[in-house]
Amino acid sequence: MKKILLVGCGNIGSRHLQGLVKIKDSVEIIVIDPSNEAQNLAKERLNEIQYNTSQFQIIWKNSIDGIKESDLVIIATPSKGRKNLIKNLLSLGHLRFLIEKMVCQSDAEYEEILEQLSEHNAKVWINATRRYFKSYKLIKELFVNSDTIHLSVKAGNMGLGSNAIHFVDLFSWLTNNNKIKLNGDFLTDEIFPSKRGKNYFEFAGLITGSNPTGSFLSINFLPHDDMPLTVRIYDKNNDLIIDEINENITKNRGFKNKELEFKTEFQSNLTGNMISDIFLDDDCNLPSIEEQHIAHKELFRIFNNHIEKITKERKDLCPIT
Repeated sequence: MKKILLVGCGNIGSRHLQGLVKIKDSVEIIVIDPSNEAQNLAKERLNEIQYNTSQFQIIWKNSIDGIKESDLVIIATPSKGRKNLIKNLLSLGHLRFLIEKMVCQSDAEYEEILEQLSEHNAKVWINATRRYFKSYKLIKELFVNSDTIHLSVKAGNMGLGSNAIHFVDLFSWLTNNNKIKLNGDFLTDEIFPSKRGKNYFEFAGLITGSNPTGSFLSINFLPHDDMPLTVRIYDKNNDLIIDEINENITKNRGFKNKELEFKTEFQSNLTGNMISDIFLDDDCNLPSIEEQHIAHKELFRIFNNHIEKITKERKDLCPIT
């Protein structure tokens, strides 16, 4: 029987739990969260779906203390304190991790985590879910021969701090290059409170970026606006606009003989496939923690620079999750 730890079972963690009980293997799932409210939410969401209860043993705990070794740990806690959490899990013999973004809150923390992982010969994958969308897999194949790709993302006030990493990763994956350079000079002159708590900030405005392939990225989240999330992907011959909310694709140029459709895929339907891939191949389509290092480093830099510009205070930790 496989053994999986789910650390954090709030909003996203409870969706992972719904996905875990869709795995075909027999699995012992240990759900860890100090919050009774979070555990109750996870239990409610588990009751929303049908699954073979005899195939899964689910154990509820308040801490990781004394829980040694596993086949995989899913970390769905906030970014604050992640470095120490990962260090403690490694000391308990856990060596395979699927982690929610952001990994941590500074490049110094990130490098410490990488060093710890190397010492234990451990592996981490970051949950950049769009790599598992069937629609985006097809789109990536359509642009496989493009020399340069331009990605433009527009949305309302969805939380640029917590969501930018998804589109930076999508850009890196589509262009097969993670050496990105970001510019945050056009963020709005306002820092927003985060729905995730007082320890976190949110941002709006424009982030631009490029990589050595000559490809270009722009992410524009407008404040106080509930406009739909649209993703435009184009090269010199082809141009697609994806409305993720309404699940449709507009072909501005190219792909005339291609029937294209877009389907948003939710975490509860993705986790099982991710975990099955890891169990089968000791790898999956998600980016490794090494692959996402530059993206995290760049986001820490531009957001902390912006905070300093607005507040005149320099932060060691970047308050995003």
